[in-house]
Amino acid sequence: MASIALPRDVASGIIVRGFATAQRAMVVVGAALTAVASTVAVLARGGEPLALVPVLAALAVMGVLALRLLLRPTAARATVFLAVGAVASVVYTVALLTADARLDEPGPSLVNRAAAGLVLVGALRGSARSGVLWTAAGLVLAELSLVVGFALAGRPPETGVAPLLGAIIVLLAYGALVLSHARARRRVPDLDRLQRELELGDRERELERRAARVAHDTVLADLAIIAARPGPLDPGARARLERDLALALAGTVALDTAEPSEPRRSPIADDLLELVREYQWSGVTVDVSGCDDLVVAVDEPVRAAVLGAARAALDNVVRHAATDRAELVVGERHGTLSVLIVDDGVGFSSTSVDADRLGVRSSIDARVREVGGSARVWSGEEGTTVMLSVPIGGDGTPS
Repeated sequence: MASIALPRDVASGIIVRGFATAQRAMVVVGAALTAVASTVAVLARGGEPLALVPVLAALAVMGVLALRLLLRPTAARATVFLAVGAVASVVYTVALLTADARLDEPGPSLVNRAAAGLVLVGALRGSARSGVLWTAAGLVLAELSLVVGFALAGRPPETGVAPLLGAIIVLLAYGALVLSHARARRRVPDLDRLQRELELGDRERELERRAARVAHDTVLADLAIIAARPGPLDPGARARLERDLALALAGTVALDTAEPSEPRRSPIADDLLELVREYQWSGVTVDVSGCDDLVVAVDEPVRAAVLGAARAALDNVVRHAATDRAELVVGERHGTLSVLIVDDGVGFSSTSVDADRLGVRSSIDARVREVGGSARVWSGEEGTTVMLSVPIGGDGTPS
């Protein structure tokens, strides 16, 4: 079928990433403001200035970890942020209570502000569902760090209201995004099925028009010949009737019942699916769309170029994108085969790529240009998209 699906859930992913970015920025700013507030509170109450050193050190660690996660949000960095951040929260709580025991009042107080930052870890990969999971993990570690911190400071274990309130707000936001996304997906029709039905309807109508022309040009004329000749038909008239009958049979509106309801998938579609299966143990899940509708045949040079370039693009996702999900979309239109490899990783700038890095130029661009195609690359903070476009070659008929 002549169609190419656009990468899915782009708008939803942008909203989730923007919200997660705002959360991490709040942790960075909050760590700086909490450092100032802690210093003022301890000194104003006559606390020991040296007691502020572990407090400020713990806040600095959390701020740096949040900044690293903000610049490059990966699962590894999020895990480090929660694990080390929980330890930093314990240090902060113990040090602050040691500096001034009067700061241990429960609720959204100065004591549990470090722990509250853990629930703002944010979503990964533009997925609201991952935001729910990471926030829940942050809440558990935040409350646990407060319990441990109060116990080490010789105080009755307490949990904080600030982490709980923050987690509730964040979870409600991500939950709303999950529900809106699910509803939007239910409203979207099956465009591929609708297009197949339209194409089948167009084919039937064309056959009907063809049969009508045949009936008008041959059958009616033949009936007129038979009516005008009461005796036996001469060999010339008989030959014409046989020829017209054969033409009428060729123009029938009946669909070939021996033909399968769906055309057989193109071999290159199977090759691309096999290529994707090779990456199942790489740590990157590759979603595929469009292969089942690809029914065109391609020349061997085109096949080799497309598979080689697609493999190089997926290798780049595994090695450099710092994401665990990508998408491969394939389609054909007007004699051109197009393959998109999309990821939501960290992206890159073409000006910052070293001269000896030949992955895009040699493994991707040069391959498709050798068979008359082209390769385009878009990359930024929202990820990277590689689009391969190659002429089908050969007769382009379904195999």
